Amino acid sequence: MSSHALPAHVPISLAQIDAALMRLPYDQWILMPAAAAHVQELGLPRESLTTVIRTGRRRGVLRTKKEPDLRLCYVMRVAEAPYRRAAVPA
Repeated sequence: MSSHALPAHVPISLAQIDAALMRLPYDQWILMPAAAAHVQELGLPRESLTTVIRTGRRRGVLRTKKEPDLRLCYVMRVAEAPYRRAAVPA
């Protein structure tokens, strides 16, 4: 395994994910490297961007798009709050 390989999962708290989601501009497409910079400004590792993006998409807080011809990926925050699903009673 290469020393450059990224960890499969970077553990970060829900509060850190919420802060990272709200750090992204609202209703504005930005490139993924810019989104990674916002994550790093919070003191989170750059690799945690994947976790933030996946969580944001599942919650309906983020949208992503790709331009394959240009090899560009964009992200946009589409919600004003970092929604969380309510706990399901057992």
